[in-house]
Amino acid sequence: MYWKLRIPLILGIIGVISGIIQKIPNLFLVNTSSFIRSAVFIGLIGIIFTILEKTDVNEKKVHFTIGVGIILFGIIFDYLMA
Repeated sequence: MYWKLRIPLILGIIGVISGIIQKIPNLFLVNTSSFIRSAVFIGLIGIIFTILEKTDVNEKKVHFTIGVGIILFGIIFDYLMA
């Protein structure tokens, strides 16, 4: 069974970016409110997702287990970085 990379990549990206922002909050806007930090988080995910759409990476088909692996990697990365 094959799966397009769109859903696994977006979930993996959310996990990785969330983990990085939680571990190194000073990397993105040091003294700002949580509203602005949330906007930066959503904007960063949007930019990465747009780049993946423009380069047609999201249209590639992979086996179901690879897709699940990408999702689990994002979840585990977020959990370990928190």
